[in-house]
Amino acid sequence: MYKKTFLKDIKLNTNLFKDLWWASRPLSLTLAVYSTTLGAAAAYRQNLIFQNDYLFDFYLILLITTAGIAVQTATNLINDFFECEIKYVKYNSQGEKKYYFLGKYRSAFDVLVFYLGIFCFLITAFIGIHLVYLTTAKLLIVGILGLIGGYSYTGEPIVYKKRGLGTVLSFILMGPLMVFGSYLVFSRSFSWYPVIIGMPLSLMIPMLMLSNELRDYRRDKKWGIRTMTVRFGYRFSKNIFLFLLILSYLLVIIYTALGLLPVYSLLTFFTLPLAVKAFKSAAEKSREGVPITNKLHLIFGLILIVTMFF
Repeated sequence: MYKKTFLKDIKLNTNLFKDLWWASRPLSLTLAVYSTTLGAAAAYRQNLIFQNDYLFDFYLILLITTAGIAVQTATNLINDFFECEIKYVKYNSQGEKKYYFLGKYRSAFDVLVFYLGIFCFLITAFIGIHLVYLTTAKLLIVGILGLIGGYSYTGEPIVYKKRGLGTVLSFILMGPLMVFGSYLVFSRSFSWYPVIIGMPLSLMIPMLMLSNELRDYRRDKKWGIRTMTVRFGYRFSKNIFLFLLILSYLLVIIYTALGLLPVYSLLTFFTLPLAVKAFKSAAEKSREGVPITNKLHLIFGLILIVTMFF
């Protein structure tokens, strides 16, 4: 055991903050922002929001969005910590001092990443308790599931990612569960409506996870990370990606025809060229597959959410 605290080996400089910035994966946080906003949009379409106290509703939206960003940041940091041997092999082999932490010798930076992840989970929990006080105790169930699921994505001892369930879990947590949780703040009651209406955008979350898995297929296979793509094969995941992509656009058509979405939502079809590019890039295991798929989610989601307020 080392007597010195790991904080004494942390050098406060530009590189540290840059590394922490990338460990939190800020570009992926649009998933949380869109899912929480989607829940609010679903509440708006059912006249559950912006009817009387506008300032209070905006306050609730701010709390929900902040909690969503915090829990996703926490999940990203914990994921980064438990995969540090893979991501920082070269960095961790340069004679840097190690600390025995959670069963392994790790660098001071790795330990810091873990504690920051736990801190973000605590922020989420604090906001969740405040929301329960302001709205409904039913949020406790959603909050507990979100916290456990977020940590368990790559957190030991469960590690859903290594069991081939990372893509499925990400879809549930960042899609239906987060959308419903946001909606529940305003409805105070259970409903399948937000889950159903949010599905076109929610389906793009596992697409983004699959683009990661397809890109990292060889690396994950080498390191024994049993993602869904490693377990079932490259072709299987490529076909699932295409199926989800087609279904996202198909549901927009169906929902528009049924009156669940306004006709303006068909403007999402202007993103089809980008969708084709995203599929080709992911299928070819290109490093561009992830940012292009993220860009598709960003633009498709923005159009869908904005049109839901009309």
